[in-house]
Amino acid sequence: MKKRGERRQLQYVQGSLAVKEQYLPKKRVEKKKIEKKQEQRKKRAASGMERRVLQERAKILREREKNHLLQQERLKEKTSANLFLVFCVTAMMFVMGGLCFHYIQLQTEVNTRIRKIEVEKTRLDKLRQKNDALQNAINTSVNPEEVYEIATKELGMVYPGENQVIEYKKSESEYVRQYENIPKS
Repeated sequence: MKKRGERRQLQYVQGSLAVKEQYLPKKRVEKKKIEKKQEQRKKRAASGMERRVLQERAKILREREKNHLLQQERLKEKTSANLFLVFCVTAMMFVMGGLCFHYIQLQTEVNTRIRKIEVEKTRLDKLRQKNDALQNAINTSVNPEEVYEIATKELGMVYPGENQVIEYKKSESEYVRQYENIPKS
C-alpha cells in the first residue's frame, strides 16, 4: 500500500510479463534553501555591476548567435555547391558510361564486319578459281576449226565478200544503234 510521501516505481520481474511495484520515499526539498537562493539572485540583480555584466553577456550571446547563423548560412551554401558538384560528377559519369558502351558496341560491330569481309573474300577467291576453271574448260572444249566446219558445211555460212562489207565513220558515238539508218558513203 502506498503511504503518504512515497512515490510509485514499476520494476520488471525477470521471466514474466508481470511488473513489481515499489514505493520510494518522496524527496523533500527544503523551502529555506530555495528562498535563500531567490534572495541572493534578487540582490545580485539589484547591483549595477551585475546589470552591466548581464548586458555584456547578452551582447556576447547575441554576437555568438549572429556568428552561428552566418556559419549555418555558409554551410548551407557549401552544401548546395557540393550537391551541385556531386550532381555534375554523377552526370559526367553517366555520359562517360554511355560513351564507353557505345564505343564497345561500335568496336564489336566493326569486328563483326571485318570477319564477314574476310569470309566474303575467301568465297570470292573460291568463285574466281571455279570461274577460271570453267573458262579454261570452255576454251579447251571449243575448237575454232570445228566451229568453221560446222558453220560452212552444215549451216551453209560463208565469209562475206569485199563488196558486202561497208565501213563508215560515225562521229557521235562509238555504238551502233539499230533504229538509225546506215549512212551511204
